[in-house]
Amino acid sequence: MNPTEPAAIPAQAFDRLHLRVRFAEVRPAAAAVGTALGYPGGEMPEPVLRAVEQMLELAESLGSIAGGYVLYPEVAVDGARHCLEVRGLTFRVGKAVCGQLARAEGLAVFLCTCGRGIEQAAHKLASSGDLFTAFIADTLGSMVVELAMDRLERVLARSMAERGLAITNRCSPGYCGWHVSEQQKLFRLLPRGYCGVSLTDTSLMQPIKTVSGFIGTGRQVRRTPYTCHLCDLKDCCLYRRLHQGSLVASGVEHG
Repeated sequence: MNPTEPAAIPAQAFDRLHLRVRFAEVRPAAAAVGTALGYPGGEMPEPVLRAVEQMLELAESLGSIAGGYVLYPEVAVDGARHCLEVRGLTFRVGKAVCGQLARAEGLAVFLCTCGRGIEQAAHKLASSGDLFTAFIADTLGSMVVELAMDRLERVLARSMAERGLAITNRCSPGYCGWHVSEQQKLFRLLPRGYCGVSLTDTSLMQPIKTVSGFIGTGRQVRRTPYTCHLCDLKDCCLYRRLHQGSLVASGVEHG
């Protein structure tokens, strides 16, 4: 697969933010990682706990966490067709996402990645036959990028609040009926090579531990703390497990 090169956004003065995050700022507690691995309450056998703690220490030197957003001041939401339009691009986001963004006046198009380091560590461990530690590394990568995105979302919320605006929950292609192929259009709303992330012709982001999507902004929108009930991923989602425990145990709040 050859990475596609999305067209860069025009040079007009859209509000943009690019943020780098230190691993220490989003480092989850070992117990939170245990919950994500499937241990109720994060209570892990001693060998597993040692492996988790070692991976957390290793990850300190592997992170190249970055994120950002571009603000578009106008968005048209069509609730009847479950789609929205921004800068001439139509996104068929599905009923659930359309409901989240129904009252949005503007749109923040976001991207956040934990970089290639943890991903490469997981591949190296798997290649050496250490599949369980590779699984820990992979899970940690997923947690870190979401925690970094939580941080970015809080920055956006504060910025919007200064303008008298609120934000919605974040919504990503691949969830709640929004087809992942629409990443191709979404990337056209971001600067070329934003945060060092590329997109393949099958809409896979590289590095893999990357999230993208939309957050609505406006005077009448609201953000709810927990929306897993809206999602159609029932049994394979990391954050359904974490909400049975909580990332709050790490001192870093998710969602």
